[in-house]
Amino acid sequence: MFDRVTGKNLHFKGQHQGEIVKIVFRRSIFLLIAPYIFSGILLLITFVLSIYLPNTIPVLQEPFLGAVFDFVIMLIILFVFYTAFLTWTHYYLDAYIVTNQRVLTIDQIDFFHRKVSEADIGNVQDIEVIVNGFFASILNFGDVRIQTAGADQKILFFDDVPYPYKAKDIILQFAEANRTVELHNAYTYDPNKKDPNKDSNDLDKTKKSPQN
Repeated sequence: MFDRVTGKNLHFKGQHQGEIVKIVFRRSIFLLIAPYIFSGILLLITFVLSIYLPNTIPVLQEPFLGAVFDFVIMLIILFVFYTAFLTWTHYYLDAYIVTNQRVLTIDQIDFFHRKVSEADIGNVQDIEVIVNGFFASILNFGDVRIQTAGADQKILFFDDVPYPYKAKDIILQFAEANRTVELHNAYTYDPNKKDPNKDSNDLDKTKKSPQN
């Protein structure tokens, strides 16, 4: 499935040490196919008009007006290919990532502007699903609104993801698993356990220091 990716070899830029990607959501593929169908229709109409109009309107056969008409046709074709490429860029680079530590949203606003938002998955408090519109209801895609608790409260949006209710259950499942692990680590804390981050040389110096 194009709009949901899982696997052990998933990585992303800015991934923390020990962080494991559980699942990556993308927008519904309908949002890629529908604009491409519209672009194809527009391109076909432009091609037909570029052949039909000069043969039916004699004034377009004049050198100057003919050159202007060809220029307009070329602009329309370039616009169609530009929008098709922009649509693919948004679909491919926009991603919603759930790891064992965080929830992240990556929104490619334009070619050189990207917005990344994140929150601790253990702080996920409430998730709301919003399905709005005819195609969203028929094809089963919608927005997933994630609200986090804690000192740094955030609201993250997974826009137009397929099967949003199932996505909600998956996120809640990983959030609960994270809280279970954190609770287990808190209750199994061993104060006598050696801290690997503490320099052993400092401990030796402390033992050898003279007492007053």
